[in-house]
Amino acid sequence: MYIEVNNNIISRNAELYTGFKKFIGLMFSRKLKDDEALILNNSSDIHMMFVFQKIDVVWLNKGKIVIGKRENVKPFEFLIRPEKTAFYVLELPVGKAKLFKLKSRVNFG
Repeated sequence: MYIEVNNNIISRNAELYTGFKKFIGLMFSRKLKDDEALILNNSSDIHMMFVFQKIDVVWLNKGKIVIGKRENVKPFEFLIRPEKTAFYVLELPVGKAKLFKLKSRVNFG
């Protein structure tokens, strides 16, 4: 699966996580490679418990429009919440969130 914004491919190896898998997310996992990402479906808040890497986070509404982002989220933060309720959460390697602008449309598939 890929993630694209502003005609730029951000990730060629994204995975869509739903159900229990999205709760586990990056817990106990290896560091994300530069072309990897997680897409959490029907999510808004995240945690970084037992995540041993910094990440960037981008929040999208149901129409896949960027409604928020946070760079350099540290391991073991208990609750990371966007200002507006999101439908999708993108968990990305550090440095990728800067490629997303608020109100940009994101495509993945």
